[in-house]
Amino acid sequence: IRTRTGIERRHIAADGETTVDLAEHAARRALAAAGVAAEDVDFIAFGTTTPDLIFPNCGVLLQKRLGCIGVPAFSVETACAGFMYALSIADKYVRCGEAKRALVIGSETLSRITDWSDRNTAVLFGDGAGAVVLKPSAEPGVMSTHLHSDGEYKDLLYVESGVSRGFKYDEQRRRV
Repeated sequence: IRTRTGIERRHIAADGETTVDLAEHAARRALAAAGVAAEDVDFIAFGTTTPDLIFPNCGVLLQKRLGCIGVPAFSVETACAGFMYALSIADKYVRCGEAKRALVIGSETLSRITDWSDRNTAVLFGDGAGAVVLKPSAEPGVMSTHLHSDGEYKDLLYVESGVSRGFKYDEQRRRV
């Protein structure tokens, strides 16, 4: 696995631990490292493909936990690129002066949707979170971001179910 993918270890969330739980730990560490109080955050961009709920979004759920109520908070769903998309959006808001302290999070609990019997893909996925705080600075930070997508490769890696297509759960996971 390490030779083919570069993956040295994988983390799996504890039973009952959610995407927002992981994000909260990462966010609090990022805020502490940046010397920024949660109430001083004025923008939250959260990248995830494994949200706790369909709505409200993970950005809003995290916002409530941190106590920075009333600021723009949202999630972007761009799979592996979620953190980069969230970072790019937050960077634009800071550069334009619309935000002074932006919190950017990428968090996933992909183990919850991984088919562990598929040896071709199971080795790629795990759970984790990372966060950064962006703020204006004279020091170089994010130099630029260049985002690209290509839906042509949809069939290489995907999850079969979704809201509009209908969720597919086994009986143990079904909730009424």
